[in-house]
Amino acid sequence: MDAPVLTRTQPRASSRSAASSGASTHSSRSPPRRDTSSTTPNTPSRSPDRRSSSRSDRSPTSRSRRSRCRSRVEQEARFSSSPESHCAQPVVWEHFSRACAAGTGSTERENMKSRKLGLWRRLTAVAAVSALSVLGMAGTAQATDHVGNIDSSKSGSIVIHKFDGNEGGDGGNGSVLADTSGMGKPLAGAGFTVKQVTAKGGQAIDLTTPDSWDAISGLQASAVTESGYTLVDKGTKTTDANGLATFGGLPLGLYLVTESSAPANATSTTAPFLVTLPLSQNNGKWLYDVNVYPKNSVNDTTPTKTVANPAAPVLGSTVDWTITAPVPRANHGYNSFVISDKLDKRLEFQSASLAGFTSGTDYTVSNSDGTVKISFTAAGLQKLKAGNDVVATITTKVTSQGDGTIENTALVNVNDSGVETPAVSSNWGSLTIHKFAKGDKTNNLAGAEFAIYSDAAATKSVGKLTTKADGTASITLWVGNNDDTTQKYWIKETKAPAGYVLDDTVNEVTVKAGETSAAVVFDFANTQQGHPNLPLTGADGKMLAMIAGIGLMLIAGGAAIVVANRRNNQV
Repeated sequence: MDAPVLTRTQPRASSRSAASSGASTHSSRSPPRRDTSSTTPNTPSRSPDRRSSSRSDRSPTSRSRRSRCRSRVEQEARFSSSPESHCAQPVVWEHFSRACAAGTGSTERENMKSRKLGLWRRLTAVAAVSALSVLGMAGTAQATDHVGNIDSSKSGSIVIHKFDGNEGGDGGNGSVLADTSGMGKPLAGAGFTVKQVTAKGGQAIDLTTPDSWDAISGLQASAVTESGYTLVDKGTKTTDANGLATFGGLPLGLYLVTESSAPANATSTTAPFLVTLPLSQNNGKWLYDVNVYPKNSVNDTTPTKTVANPAAPVLGSTVDWTITAPVPRANHGYNSFVISDKLDKRLEFQSASLAGFTSGTDYTVSNSDGTVKISFTAAGLQKLKAGNDVVATITTKVTSQGDGTIENTALVNVNDSGVETPAVSSNWGSLTIHKFAKGDKTNNLAGAEFAIYSDAAATKSVGKLTTKADGTASITLWVGNNDDTTQKYWIKETKAPAGYVLDDTVNEVTVKAGETSAAVVFDFANTQQGHPNLPLTGADGKMLAMIAGIGLMLIAGGAAIVVANRRNNQV
């Protein structure tokens, strides 16, 4: 196989060049023979072969041969690069070397350079192919990793968990939630329909391709058909006693889930939502069995509760708690509507009423173990209209302070589905007055009377206090509702203890919510009454001194008169 290739590529020369080439070839195989007939013993002979070889190197034919040899090197390099020629390469190279051996030394050097060039070209080609192969494998791996190694041989399932709580749950990452205590009770009898979302013509959406994920990104459940997709029904199921409905054996793809029917005691249905099978996870894995916890449709049926200021800001006064419950939409009418309020132990129930409804006819009121219930009768249920508000007022008396914060909530149950109101609070604090003699805090004074006012002008009295033997008097005062926990009051002494001066100055004090032990203490000093000057001696001694003085004066005067009369008589 190799010989014909080599024969066709052998260079052709004239007879003269061929003879020269043959001589050169012969000299390369064995030493030249000496011609003894034409030489003398002492005269060195020159080899005609070497001269012939030199002439051959300079001839045009020799240059042509060198050119053909270089072409042969390149041809051999191309030939040896093919896998089929690897086994024949040594033989080809041997014949080729013999064919080119007729060249000169410079030709051999050129041949060597050509062989090296061919080798480098082969190595470069192999490296390039290897690099392209690596790049190709890297590109394939990247495309595979982009879709997260989805196993297209698997099927998936959608497990629906339905609860009666208004807020529902978000389902997390599609796994089963460990804690569902805040979602209410499992809701049986809710019907759900699952439909596969397909492209135009009913072709399934292939989630093993990145393009499909890009196409459904941002798709809204309410606009599936409007976006050009079609739906393939995969069945309808109803939640069991545990609130579960399972759709198994579903092919991988995109699904639309709709609550098709609600149980008799439901007030609203779930908004439609989309689910992909599989569902992506944060750890780079895929979930093929997806658990969902659908929320109820958003509506304005959340009840609210407010607390009014007490009739008076002291213990024993009444406080009104008002519950406003919007009437929700009910698919099958209303079979129950109950407002429940479990009162704090510091609250004593007084009364309850519903605005616009008649007690005993439209509703009833009960109070058992501190829980007040306002229940609509059958006649009252007929008067309920979706969107209207039911306003209930529960009146209580505040009997004690406790920790200072009296919190209260209410529960509104419509068709046995309960929603709790946000908590509200009535806040209370203590004020203590300490009465003592001025200059000595340990000299406590009892019997001092004070008035507490809610205004700086001291015109609105809210309570009166009298100090005890320890000099103190305390009162519990309302300080605000919810986040308001401080309140200003004013104190004025209305009666001082016996023997002390009354101080009718109006003093401001700030009361804070909290326990009795954290009461605000106001120190109030009193000055004693003054007294008349006392004599140095008794009253009788003073009188005698006065009389004695007068007597001395009379005696002196009488003596002067006697002396004067005597002088007159002598004259």
